[in-house]
Amino acid sequence: MKLFISRIAMVCMLAAGTGAFPANSLISEETGELLAALVRASLEYDLYNARCRGNAASTKTEDSNRLFLSKYRLTVNQVISLYIGKDDRAERAAMEQGFLQKLSLLGGCDMAKKKKLKKELDETYRRLSEQISSLP
Repeated sequence: MKLFISRIAMVCMLAAGTGAFPANSLISEETGELLAALVRASLEYDLYNARCRGNAASTKTEDSNRLFLSKYRLTVNQVISLYIGKDDRAERAAMEQGFLQKLSLLGGCDMAKKKKLKKELDETYRRLSEQISSLP
């Protein structure tokens, strides 16, 4: 009997460790909205760098991914699927298209640089990242 109970306990621990229990049930709606906002901010920042600075490294998205994994055991793709839309690839494409339209409305990269878009994107990213980092 003890062996049976210990096996059940082991299966439960393994299931919890592999994410079989949904992490989103433990996250409030407000926190989910913050996570989604940080995903959008990090993707915009990285898209700006790729488009206007020629830097294709997704540093902010990777930093967000590390934060989500360490704090909530979620990836950026899971946050997109849970709090933004079911198809993370389609949502990423839509966010990229929206950013490119925003950039076009600003007058392209040169005008975005003059209007200090990078600074705005960085401040938004940092504010959201700090808010999420300070959550319990």
